[in-house]
Amino acid sequence: MKMWKSKSWQLEVTGGDGNVQLFGVNIFDFDWVDTKSRIEVKDLPYTVPVYSVIIDGKEYEFAAGERSNCVWNFYLYKF
Repeated sequence: MKMWKSKSWQLEVTGGDGNVQLFGVNIFDFDWVDTKSRIEVKDLPYTVPVYSVIIDGKEYEFAAGERSNCVWNFYLYKF
């Protein structure tokens, strides 16, 4: 029997404030729109907001939380 893997929020990258590559660009160069959704992640003691951005006319979603002073974790919803 074949088991199908389901999508989940997974850590994609950790990086310093103002200098994180996500979707092939520095994500801090774009306006983040709060989707009002939040996710729980195991490596942070609080829920993390989900944001959307428009890059070259395409909308992307990600979650981001500051894990320590000026250090961010970014999560993508994927298999």
